[in-house]
Amino acid sequence: MLNSSLFVKIIKPATSNQQPATSNQQPATSNQQPLSLVAYLLFFLITLTSLFGFTETLTGSHAESTQPLLFGLSFYTATLAYFVINNQQLTITGALKASNPILLATGPIALFIKNIRYKGFKKRFNYFFPFILVGAFYYQIIAVPLTESFKLIEATDLVSALVFATIFELFVYANFCGLSLIIYGLFGLLGFKVPLNFKQPFSSNNIIDFWKGWHTSLSTVLKSLFYAPLRKKFSSSIALLGVYLASAMWHGVAFNFVLWGVFHALIFIFTIKLLKAKVRFLPLVLFILGVVLGRLLFSDSDTGRLLEKLKFSYDGLGVLGFLKGLPNTTKVSLLLGFGLIGLEFFFRNTKIMAKRNYKFLRTPLALFILVSIGIVFANQVGVDFAVYGQR
Repeated sequence: MLNSSLFVKIIKPATSNQQPATSNQQPATSNQQPLSLVAYLLFFLITLTSLFGFTETLTGSHAESTQPLLFGLSFYTATLAYFVINNQQLTITGALKASNPILLATGPIALFIKNIRYKGFKKRFNYFFPFILVGAFYYQIIAVPLTESFKLIEATDLVSALVFATIFELFVYANFCGLSLIIYGLFGLLGFKVPLNFKQPFSSNNIIDFWKGWHTSLSTVLKSLFYAPLRKKFSSSIALLGVYLASAMWHGVAFNFVLWGVFHALIFIFTIKLLKAKVRFLPLVLFILGVVLGRLLFSDSDTGRLLEKLKFSYDGLGVLGFLKGLPNTTKVSLLLGFGLIGLEFFFRNTKIMAKRNYKFLRTPLALFILVSIGIVFANQVGVDFAVYGQR
């Protein structure tokens, strides 16, 4: 999903130190329009395959690929589009890195692989191994059991729709973040540093802070292909709308993604205006509503059912019976997941949260607790799949 950290310089200059290995190359100039066209064709190739049914839309629900040979197409073409738009040479080695199936499950992070094998293995192990443990906990103990709640997507009343959207947000976060942390740790052990794709997104005061921590590698591609060119000719609001709509189409050709793109763009733009006006509390409210309502839109590609949900009709609290009937392991996952999100949010201004790199879960005591809980609750409840590794 879209990350907007690289657009935050609308408010203040970006300070990201993640730069591609070939960042000394200059962006494509106006006399290189054919290259730009190729870049956009590459980026939207996944949109075309989605339109013609060769790949599934990427809502986060489990979907068997109709064309297994197209696995990884979305991230692979996004990576190639970035190289092309920036007029960078793509070597055979670079292409092999970009097409690594492990990397393709978590984003275009192949753009930023950095060799750190000069650091001793012991030092790398001490730093990176805890990320694997934290990631495994998020993925296996929290995310997998939550798939038992997916039937709730069929409910269209207000309370059920909001409950499902909230649970599904937790699932996507735990699944995608968990895999990203595992891969971050594994590559670190092997001597290669890749971007930390998730940076405690719920340690946020507003929707802009939230997007700073969500899928950080994809944001670079979106900035180069859409925000930077649009900003040269239009206002920041138009540029942001273009970015969100492009991201929406990248996820799939469906009515819900268009709504999602427009909705999040408006929330983002309105938050910027509120922050410039030094209004503090309302952006926090918009952040919470934006995340939940945004996931409600994003998760359901059934247009008829989504429109029923958007009527916001109240039909009692029958969803409580559904929640009560969930497996005990799923109930534990809900408590653990929302507990960790609560820690991110309520302690977001503390020193241990400052770098937004899950340090609060990588202390010896926290790791002991996570591993102990993992041993107790590890089982086969739920469906095991990668939300972003299905196409």
